[in-house]
Amino acid sequence: KINDEGVGILVDALQNNTSLTALDLKGNDGISDHGMTILLKLVNDVSNIKATLQSNHTLKYIYMDEPSDRNQKIQTNIKMATNINVKNLYSTEAAGREKVIQTQLHSETRAELCQLQDVDHSLFNEIDPLHLPEVFALIGRSHGHGELYDVLSSSIMLLFSTVNVKKCIQQERDYHAAKVAEHRAKAEQLDAKLAAMEEEEAAAGNEGDTISITVVTKGVGNSGGA
Repeated sequence: KINDEGVGILVDALQNNTSLTALDLKGNDGISDHGMTILLKLVNDVSNIKATLQSNHTLKYIYMDEPSDRNQKIQTNIKMATNINVKNLYSTEAAGREKVIQTQLHSETRAELCQLQDVDHSLFNEIDPLHLPEVFALIGRSHGHGELYDVLSSSIMLLFSTVNVKKCIQQERDYHAAKVAEHRAKAEQLDAKLAAMEEEEAAAGNEGDTISITVVTKGVGNSGGA
């Protein structure tokens, strides 16, 4: 039998697991809610998006004893995570993305997971402000406009404080500066082509003048001889 400490050791060993798909923990009554939370973080860590993507996506089944009230929520969320692993059996990357969409980008689910895992910061603190429109669009497509409205309503003031206006302006300036440099290079190429064409035209004109002078000179010489 193992207790919370044993669960911690087990979870550390399974953090980068790519082969074990089932874990039977029935009969281990020494595992408390704390130990169950450690298991939950193994399969779906919501401390940040990167942690969710790097969670264990290989475990498909975790068998446990009947839960207590709080334990029920933990086991329900463990089951949700392992079901996603089962659904994305052949792609751990796809499992990670779906966990982000289904848990990080769903306000009610994320709130419950954050409470269970003692996470107290907003998701939007770690998202580049320039990517927020794409994130909101993804929320709308995945969870509907009702969820999108709830997210915007609950986080609008935080969004204003999160958005770094100076950074946005700097990025916009860099974008336009790159465009200016691109157009300047193109203009220089066109100037070079025009200069080459003008040189060719000038050379052709000078050659025409030389021919005309030669013809006139020959005409004058012939007249004098007559």
